[in-house]
Amino acid sequence: MAILDNLGKKLTEVTQTTVQVSKGLMDSAKTALAISAEEREIEKAYRSLGQWYYATKGQNPEEAGEYIDIVDTSLRKIREIREEAEAAQAVEAPAAPLFACPACGAQIEHGVQFCPVCGAMMPAPEIVEREESICPSCGALAQGPFCSRCGAQVVQVSKESEEPEEPEADEESDGHSQY
Repeated sequence: MAILDNLGKKLTEVTQTTVQVSKGLMDSAKTALAISAEEREIEKAYRSLGQWYYATKGQNPEEAGEYIDIVDTSLRKIREIREEAEAAQAVEAPAAPLFACPACGAQIEHGVQFCPVCGAMMPAPEIVEREESICPSCGALAQGPFCSRCGAQVVQVSKESEEPEEPEADEESDGHSQY
């Protein structure tokens, strides 16, 4: 029966996660739809402004104020929609990632030393050593031979030396290519 209880708990967790993800997708779609509606209003106002200008040859520019007000209002609404969406995302910050206890299978947060359900000691977290590439132009960390932020060629830095690594030179080479 313990297996069925665990299965029930797992299904409940999966369902809750699915509901949360679906809600986030729905909110994103609503935001995108509202922004698109405002962008269409801006396009209509620009088109009307262009037609007015062509018809009047730019005479009486105060008449254009109506179209400019429409654009300004729509731009303000777009800014407000984006701010509200960002605030909602900040409130709905994801919970700490969970992992299964190796002894009992309970879902627990990373960083705990003992399982709160069975008391088993958790394995030590893995520490991964890696080499970092530092962009000489913008100082960003890069993962390849070129910076993903500015496109400059990066310098490899070894963790041990913290000095830029020099390319290995072929001792037999006189500096010219063999080809």
